[in-house]
Amino acid sequence: MKKSVFFLLLLVLGSCFGDIEKDISTDLQFEGNEIFNISFSLEESLFFPFQTIDYFRFAESLAIPGCPDVSIDENLKKVTLDFSVKKECVNNLYVPRLGKIHLQYISNSILESVVRLEYENYSVRGIKIEGYREFKRANILLNPNRRAESFQNLLIINKNNSSSKIDGDYTHQLVLTNGLLTEFSSSGAIEGRNIAGRPIKMNQTVAKNYKINCINSGLLLPGQGSENWEIFRNETQATNHRLVYSLVDPCNSSATITLEDGRLMVFRLTE
Repeated sequence: MKKSVFFLLLLVLGSCFGDIEKDISTDLQFEGNEIFNISFSLEESLFFPFQTIDYFRFAESLAIPGCPDVSIDENLKKVTLDFSVKKECVNNLYVPRLGKIHLQYISNSILESVVRLEYENYSVRGIKIEGYREFKRANILLNPNRRAESFQNLLIINKNNSSSKIDGDYTHQLVLTNGLLTEFSSSGAIEGRNIAGRPIKMNQTVAKNYKINCINSGLLLPGQGSENWEIFRNETQATNHRLVYSLVDPCNSSATITLEDGRLMVFRLTE
């Protein structure tokens, strides 16, 4: 199996920004890395809560992204995905996961249900995620394939054990073909505080779009989407960064962050 590699390409347009102080410049690059880590941490597990409990009852482990061991508590209608068991997993090439994800299927009424996703000692690419997220399916007769997501106090913890703490609200639109999920789109907003303790906000300007065949092959970044990020220096002044996803080829995308000073940071999953 080819070893997975994740790389960051930082394009510095130095001649245009010679007057920027070094410490401020470093802060902007640091913020760009944090922005990508938050965005990636939120999207990498979206495949799982959009599946029915029957999917996990009958799917082979090697067919599920990350190839987890699957256990189901039928009384609680709770699925546990354990990524700690090492396997020859083709669709784990670019998104190595450790720990557990719990999915609890809750029916509030005929017209409303919720999938609660909870992380247990979970990390992806060395980034830890702590907390839970809820995906509500409501108004089933009007739009059965829409999910409304919300979460509070979700922690994204980097390799230095520093954390971002965020709240969020998203809307996800699923596309099914012959009863099978083939793609989905996501849009929303978050707010909270970053690793440095500064308030942050993100607003999605173009919905992210994901193809299930690409997720199944281990390549996860969306084919399109854009986000505007604000990181506040004080109550009224904020630094603005922009994250844009674009396709390199049919199942390989890049994430480009345009920093406040105009420099670019490019992130890509690749062989």
